Amino acid sequence: MIYTILEVPFHMGLEEVAVGKGPGALLRAGADQVLSADGMPAEVEHVRPRDSTSSGLDAVVDVNRMLRQAVAEARERGTLPVVLAGNCNSCLGTLAGCGDVERLGIVWLDAHPDFHTPSTSRSGFLDGMALSASVGHCQAELLERIGLESVVSDQNVVLAGIRDIEDGERERLAESWISVHPSDSPGLLPVALDQLAGRVDAVYLHIDLDVIEGKENPGVNYRGPGGLPLPDAAALIQLVAATVPLAAVALTNYNAGLDEDGQSGRVALALLAALKGPAVN
Repeated sequence: MIYTILEVPFHMGLEEVAVGKGPGALLRAGADQVLSADGMPAEVEHVRPRDSTSSGLDAVVDVNRMLRQAVAEARERGTLPVVLAGNCNSCLGTLAGCGDVERLGIVWLDAHPDFHTPSTSRSGFLDGMALSASVGHCQAELLERIGLESVVSDQNVVLAGIRDIEDGERERLAESWISVHPSDSPGLLPVALDQLAGRVDAVYLHIDLDVIEGKENPGVNYRGPGGLPLPDAAALIQLVAATVPLAAVALTNYNAGLDEDGQSGRVALALLAALKGPAVN
């Protein structure tokens, strides 16, 4: 497998701010070497909008449009796009770039479901609606502007590792067809992934770094109790890659400014390495 790393160094359209600093930090730490093939580092592309004067939601749209194009071009070359992004809303541009996959699924690893809509979200933060928008439950105008023409059916979504579910999300998840697996009860995940593999041609694998247990993961904005230990999360990523073809992968929400000794950076690199399968001694 040949990987193309797409660096998306933005937080809500602002470059190199907060979690927008994470992608560059991971590249400096050797993400391209981790995803090397035949001794050659992974290709690296820097995704930046041509118009740097936009702001707010317009800037988010511009970033995702550029990401859509970069993902599509990486796939056309026969490489696997691995998106290093600040925000989870990068999923919208990534999914748009996978438009050549007729039956696309999502495996979403996150401490949070990101399944709010504007009517349930108290903060209105777009990332808290990222998965919800991906399945067409909200933000229709935003999806149209980005160019996401076909949303993923919620029956083709596996959500794993969650441990912080807010009111509104809980009820919406219960009413959906999403296969939900909290961090403290992941036992049926292999069955869910096998079933998903029978319904889709490929999946977008979304990894929010805060899915990892907070005690070993200081470099994220949310460090609540619980979470997946690193070995369990790595094994889960290996299982996903072995069970169903990957259309694209993203790793998001690394806040390098909170990671004084680089511990979370090492965790992130270990998760990327898991994409290549178990280490061979």
